[in-house]
Amino acid sequence: MDFFDEISKAKRELPKVNAITNEVKSKTLNFYQIFAIGLLVIAFFLGIIFGNLFATCEASSYFYSTTCAVTQFNFSLMILIWVLGSLLSLFIFAIGHIIALLSQINEKLTKFIV
Repeated sequence: MDFFDEISKAKRELPKVNAITNEVKSKTLNFYQIFAIGLLVIAFFLGIIFGNLFATCEASSYFYSTTCAVTQFNFSLMILIWVLGSLLSLFIFAIGHIIALLSQINEKLTKFIV
């Protein structure tokens, strides 16, 4: 038993770009999936805007000062907004995918019954 022969038998060609684009174009998205993609784009830009808006204090003018001498971009807030936005988008997209699958099942059942 030669493992290299097994690997060469199981090896497949990578899909071509045209095959991938044709498969993506054949899919239709419902409202929930489009809303989830839009929400992901909005969360991306909101993360950048809020990271700049709520900047962190890099250095204060003296030790117990409440004023900042130098502020810097808030990466942790940006990453937090990105993660929460992507999780919410993923959840809504999954609900949309479940609805799409159920509607396909309903169409096949109605063809079968009628």
